[in-house]
Amino acid sequence: MSLLLKPRKTIFRTLFRFLFVNLLIAIVINYFYILFSSGFQKFLSIFFIHIALISNTIQIHLLIAIPLLIILLVISNKFVLYLLCTLTISTLQIINFIDLIIYRHFNFHINSIILNALASEGSEDSLRLGAGTYMAAILIVIVTLFLEFILICNLHNKLKDRSILSKTIPLVLIIGLLFIVSDKLTYAVADLYNRCEVTRYGKVFPVYQPMTIKRFMRKKFDFKVDREETYQFDNTYTGLNYPKNELSQSYSISKPNIVWIMLDAWRFDMLTEEITPNIKKFSENSLIFNNHFAGGNASRFGIYTLFYSIHGYYWHNFLGERRSPVFIDELIKQRYDFKIISSRKLSSPEFRKTAFVRIPDFITDNFPGKDAEVNDPLVTECFIDWLDQRDTTLSFFSYLFYNASHRSYTYPDDFDKFKPSNKSPNYLTVGKKDAVSLMNSYKNAIYFEDNEVGKILRKLQEKNLFKNTIILITGDHGEEFYETGFWGHTSAFSKYQTQVPLILYIPGKEHKIITKLTSHLDVVPTMFGLLGNSANPEDYSQGQSLLNEEGREFVVSCGWDDCAIIDDDNYLVFSFETYNIGAIEVRDSEYQILDNEKEILKIKRGEVIQVLFEFKEFMK
Repeated sequence: MSLLLKPRKTIFRTLFRFLFVNLLIAIVINYFYILFSSGFQKFLSIFFIHIALISNTIQIHLLIAIPLLIILLVISNKFVLYLLCTLTISTLQIINFIDLIIYRHFNFHINSIILNALASEGSEDSLRLGAGTYMAAILIVIVTLFLEFILICNLHNKLKDRSILSKTIPLVLIIGLLFIVSDKLTYAVADLYNRCEVTRYGKVFPVYQPMTIKRFMRKKFDFKVDREETYQFDNTYTGLNYPKNELSQSYSISKPNIVWIMLDAWRFDMLTEEITPNIKKFSENSLIFNNHFAGGNASRFGIYTLFYSIHGYYWHNFLGERRSPVFIDELIKQRYDFKIISSRKLSSPEFRKTAFVRIPDFITDNFPGKDAEVNDPLVTECFIDWLDQRDTTLSFFSYLFYNASHRSYTYPDDFDKFKPSNKSPNYLTVGKKDAVSLMNSYKNAIYFEDNEVGKILRKLQEKNLFKNTIILITGDHGEEFYETGFWGHTSAFSKYQTQVPLILYIPGKEHKIITKLTSHLDVVPTMFGLLGNSANPEDYSQGQSLLNEEGREFVVSCGWDDCAIIDDDNYLVFSFETYNIGAIEVRDSEYQILDNEKEILKIKRGEVIQVLFEFKEFMK
């Protein structure tokens, strides 16, 4: 037989049949993702999860098929066909199987932290991998390679009825496209209407990419995206184990008011008499936590971890289920009054669908200005007006969010204190050369926000509320100006992007500067302790009270698809998504990459494995 395959159509037909058979095998294997998940009780969830199963498997095989087809059309050699198809699809099926096992045990997919935990020396002590596991894995690899090779050989040698195949290929492709379109549209519409029986399952299958049409519908059809009033809170069918147990209902007879004030991108070294004179003066009668880290390097994750007290890794799951934080749930039970005021809309990030999903009527976030220099003063005005009119028989919780210090750092001209400044940088050419002017604009924005916070504090004092109000002032994340080579936030987990001030005023508590390592995850356990709730923080949180004597050994800060384990010496940066499966970056305390990463990872192995299990802790 000639080594050349002629015509090239034979290659396409052989490859198609081979991929189609493997597609069917993969669908059967991937059905176990459904069996290992929970909550598929409603028709819509059952419908979605099955079309998503087929759609996601088809998309993965299409991604494999395209490069294979290109290579085989260039190199039309039978043995290349056999070898390439066998190795490629065997690898895909083996990885798929391994991912399924990981999902069964941890409820997430292959990522860099799981690879490191499995590969690091001593991992068997914690993950209990025995000789039987390794023997089974080797056997699976050998059997898979053998069966795939036999399959490609047989399919090619028995390719006879080409007319039927020619008609089948377009039909299969059309059916596959219909599954993909149905999957994406189902999720998009469910996301639009807050149908959590669909959205909660966006993470069941590996590398699944959900589609959203909220922005399109809002712009083109003036669709009301913020539809919390139509959402029915129901956790009957859930993949979350949050909280693990019902919280104790024992609370203090005298319930204090609680005010949380947050400045966007307020980093740890911006609490000074020069930049924040009002907050600085207030802090002299408060607890100051000066080794405190946000739970993320973006607003979405920083605010989420403050309210939920668990790692930002869980954000997508909680958004998918539209799950309210236990903290807000308990305040509702205790008949607290609420006032949530934000300089920017709370639909992006989606806090109307998470932190405040149960209290949409108490939100004010639709201010008329386009810039924070207009809206931030309106936040202050709104809160002061509300204080004057509220029902004084009820204790209250208020959350105020100021946005001027978010890029591009807006403020009135009267607050242009630090110079040279640059309120309108060219983002196409911005670089280290602009660091000084950008940082001065950032300082000016914080100086402006501090003025607004000063008005809030003076009003609380004027109304004699300091005696029974807990006040927290902090940031959602930091902001960097090339100190470690990055600008802004979301680009790294350096201390400039993750370390933030935290000021905690507790009536009757003496001023103290606290240097122990703390996290946003520690805030809710602190609040519950001050309210008199004796529930074990482990039931609803991965934090501990800020008032505990012992600090943390490390904190975790997360972004869109990666996280960092941070301690006094190192940053361990890893991705938790399969599509970004690179090794863990090991950086020193100044966020510079280290060469001796293997030695550091060996020392930090316990931290890595602990975080691995914490990422499963609140999943069923």
